[in-house]
Amino acid sequence: MFPWTIHPKNIDKGCSKPVTLAAPHSEEQLNKIFDRFDSNGDGHLSWEELKSANTILGMSFPGLRALKALRVADENRDGYISQKEFIKLTRKNPRK
Repeated sequence: MFPWTIHPKNIDKGCSKPVTLAAPHSEEQLNKIFDRFDSNGDGHLSWEELKSANTILGMSFPGLRALKALRVADENRDGYISQKEFIKLTRKNPRK
């Protein structure tokens, strides 16, 4: 065991309330987010648009993240994420 490894038993009992996650976005908000990154306005997010979105958001390895998003969300395997697929992706529980 390394001394810098954090274990639940090492957490101070006097900590404030745990951080809660932000409320889920409404469908209208998700549509606006989708439209922001759909740069050519075709109603689908391509690998290039996903990579650009990840870059804008400051994510590491934006190209790999774009590929993963396509692999997970592109249900019909057309190489693009539709608005419906995007909303479904954002509603997925990331812990599953």
